[in-house]
Amino acid sequence: MSRTRTLIHGITLLVAGLVALVVLLRSPDFAHGQQLGEGMVRTGTVGIQSDAERKLFWSVICTCGCPRETLGTCTCGFAHERRSELRAALAAGLSLEEIQAAYVERFGPEALAVPPNKGSQRLLYLFPLGAIVLGAGLVIVTLRRWKRRSDEAGGGAQGSAAKAVAAGARDDYDDKLDEELKSLDREDRE
Repeated sequence: MSRTRTLIHGITLLVAGLVALVVLLRSPDFAHGQQLGEGMVRTGTVGIQSDAERKLFWSVICTCGCPRETLGTCTCGFAHERRSELRAALAAGLSLEEIQAAYVERFGPEALAVPPNKGSQRLLYLFPLGAIVLGAGLVIVTLRRWKRRSDEAGGGAQGSAAKAVAAGARDDYDDKLDEELKSLDREDRE
């Protein structure tokens, strides 16, 4: 029965691996990251004039097609225009949160460099923690199974010797050790 279980487990892992490989290879975005922003003129500069601008520009993403660069690093013309708009909003007295909310409303939630820790976005923060807990649980279960199997396999001579020692029974080794210790005591007294 354990061979059947092992065989089924192996087949399940093989099928899961093949499915993951097919999904990765058929994904339309597979290895296309190098092509984003091709043909764009990226000759501008980023001039950050205050800490408020630094926080704002580093918190939003340039949505021109650059490979997910923040407005704090992107040098394309589109990013320059967005920085000018955001500077005007700061000058009008809007808070960073209000400007970010308007930017998200205009370009979508993927326009934020770091997703907010609220609502359904909180799952993005909980997923790594859940994966760590799941992995630790898997390691613990696996180690317990290995220990149980080794205990079952050691049920022969080693297992009976371990049981005898645990029960307090004496063996030849104990007797010989006692004799040696007594002889050492006699030598010390003389």
